Amino acid sequence: MSTHKVSVLITVTGVDQPGVTSALFEVLARHDVELLNVEQVVIRGRLTLGVLVCGDAEVANGGQLHSDVTEAIHRVGLEVTIEGSDDAIIGEPSTHTIVVLGRPISAAAFGAVARAVAALGVNIDFIRGVSDYPVTGLELRVSVPPGVDRELQTSLAELAAVQGVDIAVEKYSLERRAKRLIVFDVDSTLIQGEVIEMLAERAGALDAVAAITE
Repeated sequence: MSTHKVSVLITVTGVDQPGVTSALFEVLARHDVELLNVEQVVIRGRLTLGVLVCGDAEVANGGQLHSDVTEAIHRVGLEVTIEGSDDAIIGEPSTHTIVVLGRPISAAAFGAVARAVAALGVNIDFIRGVSDYPVTGLELRVSVPPGVDRELQTSLAELAAVQGVDIAVEKYSLERRAKRLIVFDVDSTLIQGEVIEMLAERAGALDAVAAITE
C-alpha cells in the first residue's frame, strides 16, 4: 500500500441529536484514519460538525470510506459532504487570537472588525462564542501576515473606540488555550460592603462618598 497520505474533510449538518458524533467516529475508526481536527457548533438546534482526517490515499480517497460515512450519517437523519484533497497536510495556520467583547456586539461592529482585518490581509480561520450574557464575547482565530502585528493592533484599537466594544489581540499558542477570563462584581459577594466606600474610608472621605452612593 502507498505511504502517500491525503486529507479528507467531512462536514455534517442538520438537526442536532445524540449519537451523531459517535456514529461518525465508529466508521472512521474502522478505516483507521488519523484525526487532524474537529470543530462543532450548534446554533438554535442546528448542528454543523467538521472533521478533518488523513490516511493513505487508497483508504481516504476510496469509495468504501465515503459510502460508509454517508450511510452512517443518513441513518441518523443528517446530511454530509465529503471533500478529499491531495494538498500537503499542514499544521494549525492560526497565528493570533482576537477577542471582541460588547454589550451587545452589533452586526455593524462585528462587520467593521471583519473589514478591518481583511484590509490588512488577515484571514479569519475560526470564530466561536465565549460568553453571551450579560456581555457577549466572540473569539476569532486568525492568520496574520508577517510584519502586520502592530498595524493590526492599532487598527482594532481605533475601531473599538468608535464601535463601543472592547477588542484584545494576542498571539495564538498552546499557552493561550489554557487562559480563561473571569469578570465579576465582588461588592457584597466575595467581600462584605461596597468597594468604593472601603476605598473612600482609607482615603478619609467616607462621609462624602457615602452621601453620593446612598
